[in-house]
Amino acid sequence: MKNCIYLVIMTLSSFCLAQTPEMLDTTWYLHKLLIDEVDNTPPTNSDNISVTADFNFNDFETVVCAGATGSLSDFSDTNFTINDLFISTIDCINPESSSFESQYYGTFYLAAFNDKQFDYEIVNGTVSPRTLIITNENGDKAFYGNTILDINSFELSEVSLYPNPVKNELYLKTTTIIERLEIYSITGQLVKQQ
Repeated sequence: MKNCIYLVIMTLSSFCLAQTPEMLDTTWYLHKLLIDEVDNTPPTNSDNISVTADFNFNDFETVVCAGATGSLSDFSDTNFTINDLFISTIDCINPESSSFESQYYGTFYLAAFNDKQFDYEIVNGTVSPRTLIITNENGDKAFYGNTILDINSFELSEVSLYPNPVKNELYLKTTTIIERLEIYSITGQLVKQQ
C-alpha cells in the first residue's frame, strides 16, 4: 500500500510539472515580441543582440544589451511570478537596440515590477523544435525558441548585370533559376516586373 501511495504521488508530481523541466533545462532565444498585436523582432545591427532567457525554480535571467534578473515564485506548469526584477545599467550602442530593449523590459516585463503573474506554454513546432510562449497580464506575448533563428553563412549566387549605366537594355547573367524579377529606378519606381 505504501508503494502504491508513492507511485500515485510521483505520477501526480510529474504530471503537474510536465512543462517545467523543459523550461528549466533550456536557454531560450527570443524570436519576437507581440505587443498590442504588433510583431517586434530583435534588431540585427552592430550591437549583435541575441536576447536570451534562462529559468530555474528560484531565478529568472534575461539579456538584451543590459541584463535583468529576478526571483521566481508560484512556479507551476502553466505560470510563474517574477519578483524584484533588477535591470543593469548597460546601455545599447545602437538606438534601434535601445528602442527594442525599452519594449522588452519596459512594456513586456514591466508587470514584473508589481510581482504580476505570467502564463507560459511550450509548443513543439516546425520552425524551432520547441517554442516557449510567455504571456503577460496585458495579453502581450514573447516567443522564444530553443534555437537561434540566424545563420552563420549562406551561399551567394553569382550574378552579373551590365552595362552600367544602362541606356535601353539591361543584361542579366546568372546560373540560378530566377523565379521573379523586379527592376526599380534610382527613385524607387518599379520599372519592370517579370
